[in-house]
Amino acid sequence: MAVREHQSRADLIVAWLATCMLVLIVGCSEDNISVAPVVPPSSNPPEYVSANGIRGGRLYDKFWSSATGWNQADTNLTIYNGKADFFRCKQCHGWDLLGNRGAYISRGASASRPNITSHDLLLVAQGKSPQELFEALKSSTGRRSITADLSTYNPSTNPTIGDQMPDYSIIFTDTDIWDLVKFLKNDAIDVRTLYSFVTAGSYPTGSIAYSNIGKDGNAANGDAIYLAKCIYCHGADGRQILVDGGGYTVGSFIRAKPNEGQHKIKFGQLGSLMGSFVTNNEDMKDLYKALSDTIKYPRP
Repeated sequence: MAVREHQSRADLIVAWLATCMLVLIVGCSEDNISVAPVVPPSSNPPEYVSANGIRGGRLYDKFWSSATGWNQADTNLTIYNGKADFFRCKQCHGWDLLGNRGAYISRGASASRPNITSHDLLLVAQGKSPQELFEALKSSTGRRSITADLSTYNPSTNPTIGDQMPDYSIIFTDTDIWDLVKFLKNDAIDVRTLYSFVTAGSYPTGSIAYSNIGKDGNAANGDAIYLAKCIYCHGADGRQILVDGGGYTVGSFIRAKPNEGQHKIKFGQLGSLMGSFVTNNEDMKDLYKALSDTIKYPRP
């Protein structure tokens, strides 16, 4: 009897262990237990994650401006200011990043400014990883020296050096480059979401026509944004301050140059009190929609 009782207890223990294992194997379903999902670590470099895309947009405009935090004792400022359009990213790629396929289809080169690239920079940037963009911007291969002689630049007979990209590996710190990468990958606005346009002809004598400013944006929300962000300087109807040399109200400027306005609104008008006011792309679309109203926001 003792042997039989011992065996019976052993069988019960084995059965109990088997039941526990079965529960562990088939019982831990979503109905019985909550398991935190495994989140893979970001594949982006930490320098990119912490980069400042708004500053990157300002660097794209004019990197040596005091608004970017650039050292105003930089000994190369005379060179940058003397040949500004040969160093500004926006000059070759446009405010809209579309190069000569967008608003700059008619911005021909001259002795003081280079040719416009044919690259859609936003498309190029989206097709590359942050690390690839960083390495491309830091490369010195085929790039123009800061001290290159640009006095002989002629777009017809001597364009090579002037049309080259500056050697930003010497000009920029790694932080500057990462901020530019963040701008290109994360903060640059695809203007095709803000308005429609049609080009005619080809660079450098082509033309562009804009339409559907603000597209499917919400004009009421755009008016509210204008009231909160813009009215103090520009006035209720946008005529209090004339912009771009005095030829435009804020409304007529957006309708005439929507390619440029979005950059100034999001990243600021360098050299002025206008900072970064609208950083949400949907809000930008709504503001554009509101400013398309020629009655509320008329010409001068």
